[in-house]
Amino acid sequence: MRETFTTPEGLTLSYERRGSGPLLACHPGGPGGSAAEFRDFAGLDDTFELVLLSPRGSLGSDAAGDYSLASYIADLEALREHLRVEQLDLLGFSHGGVVVMAYAAAFRPRVHRLLLVDTLAVWGDEEEAAMNRMIETRRGEPWFADAQQAIAEEQAGGFSSAEELVANLRRQIPLYFHRWEGNEDTGWELAGDFAQSEPLHQFNTVEFPSFDLREELRTIDAPTLVVVGDDDFICGPACADSIVGALPNSRLVTIPEAGHFVYVEQPAAFRAALTDFLL
Repeated sequence: MRETFTTPEGLTLSYERRGSGPLLACHPGGPGGSAAEFRDFAGLDDTFELVLLSPRGSLGSDAAGDYSLASYIADLEALREHLRVEQLDLLGFSHGGVVVMAYAAAFRPRVHRLLLVDTLAVWGDEEEAAMNRMIETRRGEPWFADAQQAIAEEQAGGFSSAEELVANLRRQIPLYFHRWEGNEDTGWELAGDFAQSEPLHQFNTVEFPSFDLREELRTIDAPTLVVVGDDDFICGPACADSIVGALPNSRLVTIPEAGHFVYVEQPAAFRAALTDFLL
């Protein structure tokens, strides 16, 4: 069931509510991805009531002039108030993990438990080197050269439209999977889940160059599960280790034979890790 709420800024944001059970609010990645990114989300709605947010600028929600981390945090607090709950079990995937980490640091009493899936808290030499090593392992693939070039173009930014961004992401999306063969249709759909190019452009050009949340993480006392695919080239084990090293109350689960979209490639293992932590 799709519902909406209004932020103090006056934006109308959309979310999808699925299933029944303990409430789990989920923030997708991108930035610019929507609730559609979660797809069936490994069948978690059999056990939980999922609230799948479509953030500002994504499909189903209003665009905005500001896509700063502070604005995403404010939107998440508006969602909590709209849901009329004192505390949230909160999941963030990829860039969504960045948002929920920052939210948990800013609104510590509002977070009951935290789940961080294939995300990052800092980008430095170690993380950059790990990414490059993982990219090199794909060098023999027929799509490798085009995907590598697409990543360079995306990091440089400057897309004039969402259509240009989607076309770029569809060239690089094979890198996001442990095994591309058999996941082509899913990857094509996931790469198409962008209604605006500006959220990603702002993150890449404004926030990412000085990005480091480790000090904020040290203030978070909520029990936290960190989940990472062992073959995630962009937010892989090196990124997960940085998060766990800074969080005082965290547990790490590394899922084998999974790339960035761990819940797509290994749904059973992903679901088991989450239910073991939350129930």
